[in-house]
Amino acid sequence: QVSLSQECTRAIMKLMYCPHCRGMSSVKPCNNYCLNVVKGCLANQADLSTEWKYLMDSLIGVADRIDGPYNVDTVIGTIHMRIAEAISNLQENKDSITSKVFQGCGNPKISTKGSSSEDKRRRGKVTLEAKSSAQALEMLVLDAKGNLTALKTYWITLPSSLCSKKVMASSALDDKCWNGMTKGSYLPEVMGDGLANQINNPEVEVDITKPDMTIRQQIMQLKIMTNRLGNANVGNDVDFQDTSDDMSGSGSGDSCPDDVCGKRLSKSPSTRQPETHAIPKQSGHGVNGASSRSLPSASLLLLLSVAVIAAQHLWR
Repeated sequence: QVSLSQECTRAIMKLMYCPHCRGMSSVKPCNNYCLNVVKGCLANQADLSTEWKYLMDSLIGVADRIDGPYNVDTVIGTIHMRIAEAISNLQENKDSITSKVFQGCGNPKISTKGSSSEDKRRRGKVTLEAKSSAQALEMLVLDAKGNLTALKTYWITLPSSLCSKKVMASSALDDKCWNGMTKGSYLPEVMGDGLANQINNPEVEVDITKPDMTIRQQIMQLKIMTNRLGNANVGNDVDFQDTSDDMSGSGSGDSCPDDVCGKRLSKSPSTRQPETHAIPKQSGHGVNGASSRSLPSASLLLLLSVAVIAAQHLWR
């Protein structure tokens, strides 16, 4: 769901519906033709990719810390070893320690009550629960790292995903597909990713001198979140103010220098509401400007907040 220009809407209509008007309803659009159309329409979104990848790397770094030597289960699981070391130290210095204890607390009463079978059973149950908890956390972290790794290339693989799953384009080697004019092969080369690479897009006229200001703001927000995660990951204090308040409503589009991204704060969040246009459906398959995978939004921000808090507490 993105704001589509008139040129983009026309290109999508030509891609999906013109074959029907020519009596070729069973002919699929050429894959490279579809890629050029979608890359042109989502040129600004592709520019999110670099900072998005940095954010995913930072989240994976936090996951590594949780799964490493600072893992809570690992720390708690080694308590018995520390207790054993303490007992060993006590035995080696029992005379001096006993003298100090008796001097400060008096002579203790010796208990003859032994450990009951119930106590032993409880200790065994706690050990089993601790192992189960450690395994569960390990699996959760492993699953999260796998998902984050897969999401690294989300924005630059989005056109391919849309063409294969929504538009139902033909294979890349098909030479009897809809090329925008007739049934045959598609000759123009596939454009690169991002706004700057659309200057010669043969299917969609894109003004590369006018970037989407909302996307520029989101790029800056990604930089801020990555900066915060980096600070949290090395144990520095982090301001947990919502990132939406870090942006002014002006939408200047300027890049945010890495050394100030974590410090620039504003009390005037953007109130602009994005426009929504649905891409036409074909044969029951709709295209909404996003792949069939749902884009992480609120859930990702929640994970981000939890990761930052966890990283700080692990250092402390």
